[in-house]
Parts: sequence; C-alpha cells; structure tokens
Amino acid sequence: MSPELLLRQVRVVRRLRRVRATFDDAFRSAATVFPRLQQLGVPVTIFVATGYARTGAPLTIPELAGDDANELATMTWDELRAHSEHGVEIGSHSVAHAHLTQLAGDELRRELLDSKQEIEDELGLPCPEFAYPYGEHDDRVRAAVRDAGYARAYGLVADRGDPYALRRVDLYRRHGPVGTLLRLYA
Repeated sequence: MSPELLLRQVRVVRRLRRVRATFDDAFRSAATVFPRLQQLGVPVTIFVATGYARTGAPLTIPELAGDDANELATMTWDELRAHSEHGVEIGSHSVAHAHLTQLAGDELRRELLDSKQEIEDELGLPCPEFAYPYGEHDDRVRAAVRDAGYARAYGLVADRGDPYALRRVDLYRRHGPVGTLLRLYA
C-alpha cells in the first residue's frame, strides 16, 4: 500500500474515531510512513515476528510465496530499536509467524514466550501487546497468550470485553476511503 493511500485512509477514519496505526510483520518498507502518521498525532505500533528481526530476512510464509523478496524484507533489531526510540511501540507477532491454532501446547508457548522475551531483551522495555498471526485465535490460544504475560491481544474478530480478543481493522491497497469506512463498521 502506498503511504499516500494509508494517510488518506487514516484521515477519513480519524473524523469518526480515534486511530492507532498498527503494522504486522515489521516490513522495512512500512517505516516510510511512520513520521507522517506521528505528525498527525496517530500512535504507531509494529508487531514483529522476532525470528525475522535477527537478520532482517524477508518474511517467508507460504501465503506470500512468489512475492518480491525486497518488499518482504523485515526490520532488524537495530531498526526496531531506533523506531522505538522515536515513539513507535513494538509488540509481538510470535517468533515464526505460525498458525498458532495449529500448534501443540509446547510449541505454542515457545512462540509466545520466546518472542516476548526477545523483544524485552532487545529493547529493554516491557512487551504487553500481541497480534495474532493471520488474525487467528481460539480459546486455547487466547489462554496461552494470557499465561505468557501479555496484557492484551489483537485479531480480526472481537469478543467484547475480552482483552485477548480485541479487533483491528485490516486495510489493504484495494480499500479506498469508502471501503475503509465499510470495513470500519463491518
């Protein structure tokens, strides 16, 4: 998505609601829009799959096979640290961007605990937030996120009153201003 389209979407939504811009996967290309969002007073959060941040490797998941590796390049810890120092919050998106609902208990706990610990060690800050890879979660995964010490977690479907099932509106380049509003109230 181009920075101009994202900013247009944010300006439309800001007229109706408080906006917080979140970016999954820590794609390096997303950083170009952070200063402009912050100038608008929009808080920015990056949800990082920590296994990729070690080298800034492209996100290699089957759903993105064939996409441009340069577009899939992720931020390194040095880049994430610099963004954090400029007011960008860093949350967890697991270690390997796995389908958490399909993992066995020990593997699920490792994905959640290791990611949280690595973020806290690398940034020297608490990591209270988690975004479910693919937006997927169920009762078991939400309980594991809670047990791992996160304060809240985000998916694409909300369960009112559950801080581990908070909804985010996912926006893509195909969503112009009207589509953005429709997704907001879907």
